[in-house]
Amino acid sequence: MAWTAGAKWVTQLVSWASLVFVARMLSQSDYGIGEMAGFFFALTNTMAEFGVGTSVLHLTELDDHTIHQLHGFSMLLCSAIYVLSILLSPLIALFFDKPELIGVIAVANLAFLITGIVAVPTGLLQRDMDYRRLSFAEATLYIVQSIVTSAAAWSGWGYWALVAGVLIGKASHAGMILWWKPIGFSWPRWKDIRAPLDFGRQAATGNLAVTAYWHSDVVVVGKVLGDYALGTYRMAMYLASAPAEKISMLIMRTAGPLFANLQSDKALVRRYFLLLVETLNLAVVPAMVGLALVAPEAVYVVLGGTKWAAAAKPLVWLALFMIVTTVNSLVSQVLISQRQTKLMMRISLANLAIMPVAFVIGAKWHGITGVAAAWVITAPITSVPAAVLLSRRIELHWRDYARTLWPTIASALTMAVALIAMKTLAGNLRWTPLPRLCCEVATGAAVYIATLLIFFRRKLLRYLDFLRGLRTGKSGLGTPSADDTAQRAGTATAG
Repeated sequence: MAWTAGAKWVTQLVSWASLVFVARMLSQSDYGIGEMAGFFFALTNTMAEFGVGTSVLHLTELDDHTIHQLHGFSMLLCSAIYVLSILLSPLIALFFDKPELIGVIAVANLAFLITGIVAVPTGLLQRDMDYRRLSFAEATLYIVQSIVTSAAAWSGWGYWALVAGVLIGKASHAGMILWWKPIGFSWPRWKDIRAPLDFGRQAATGNLAVTAYWHSDVVVVGKVLGDYALGTYRMAMYLASAPAEKISMLIMRTAGPLFANLQSDKALVRRYFLLLVETLNLAVVPAMVGLALVAPEAVYVVLGGTKWAAAAKPLVWLALFMIVTTVNSLVSQVLISQRQTKLMMRISLANLAIMPVAFVIGAKWHGITGVAAAWVITAPITSVPAAVLLSRRIELHWRDYARTLWPTIASALTMAVALIAMKTLAGNLRWTPLPRLCCEVATGAAVYIATLLIFFRRKLLRYLDFLRGLRTGKSGLGTPSADDTAQRAGTATAG
């Protein structure tokens, strides 16, 4: 967490500065075209990885010879996927009625070749829990991508700026990964790689379904409402997902390797799951609730005037949905570590059948705001099954989960009441957007922290002790409770 946090904070200012700058340089249509190509890239990139990295991470029994064959398979598969993307690009351009997509897809999808080279080395670094190198590589990716995108946008490249940033950023990231974890490759033999590929196939199919329904809003908005509306909608998604992603990545980077190593100990899996859920919610919930309440002012101040004003309404819904999806990501991590890839695949396929229909209804009902609302309205259907499966798998009672969430929920509700009161006061006084936003953010943060300090002080002190303990290697959060110790001893797993 410490290494990941350091990398995120280094790149945070660069990424946000780039987002704001590029948003002012490019048009909504430029973003729309970039997203149309990005939808196909996201799908085929998941196919190209084919769960190879996931297999290497979770199947710790794989020997070097099998790993080398998986590396060779990954490179061959990604090369084939790139050729396939070239052949399909005219059909995608015809579907969206955008001929320029043919060239964009051909260039952007060169990243498949990079995916094939780094899938196995990345999985090995994750299995080794080498967060220092993973964090440096990720920081390099985002910094290079931000600089290249900003420079290209300033030079008038239009939507090509988005393509150039992603491609060069991934290339720099891959260079560092390969330098630190060089892997030989062998010609794949089916009998040797069948078992890990079967595991990876289930994970990849589930990931493909997740990617498809996660990006099906792009298809619906682009086809039904056009590239201008798509650019506006995706800008709202960027604003909603960026804070949650930056926070949650501190946890998700450690969660996969952590639960992979603890998979046979249900008591520890349950304990660390509750700990990480609590940490995520303490940070993500107030940020997202606050963003939903100050959306119009945030869009005006951050993106510079009224150009992106239409993004404010969908931003409200998307910010609230980020609370759900952040926890879902952790649930998925734990279930995969429990080798429940087949059930996760089925849940993802079911969600894929539901979400495009919901998006079409939302688009017809209320444009991009309706599409954003569909995420929240369907959340109980798309999220609850995986949570129920996890609770049964690790024997987690709902009362324990509710106790974990209660401090965050109570503090966030208090914050929301205070924010609404401040917004009413600022509206009556006719404040301009910048001072209004500053006062609203300060009020929300102060009330949230004050509520935690007054009513949940012991919980906050526990986290402060943990952070102080990181410096000496003695962490209060790392000490098992008496209940956990007793339960582990009772199941003969304490040793």
